[in-house]
Amino acid sequence: MRKRVFKLKTFARWAKKILSDDQLCAAAREIERGQYEADLGSGLCKKRIAVPGQGKSGATRTLVAKDGVQGIFFIAGRQKSDPGSDFSDANVAQAQVIGEALQQASAKKLNELAEEGVLKEICHDDQKN
Repeated sequence: MRKRVFKLKTFARWAKKILSDDQLCAAAREIERGQYEADLGSGLCKKRIAVPGQGKSGATRTLVAKDGVQGIFFIAGRQKSDPGSDFSDANVAQAQVIGEALQQASAKKLNELAEEGVLKEICHDDQKN
């Protein structure tokens, strides 16, 4: 069964002009197949997503909570061109805390968070992505 895929409001703001929901859904399906760059612990992984016209070398980097029973969650993102070499330890630690809470949340709680605008569901079982 495919998991529901969500993005946090803060991630959505960052990704708005960079990544489409279709790209995120495709990346989520790759994560379900074990295709990601690094396992960061606590169910968190790092996934590169190519930006059209830039290929993988110009890809964005994302932090994704992947082990939730209810879904996969895009938490944070950065472009390769952003200052610094990668996500800081503090970014990863914060994403792990958020990810752990989301991965343990019930379907009812996720629906509430979506209604409140904290999460946006971008694809799930009844879609073809």
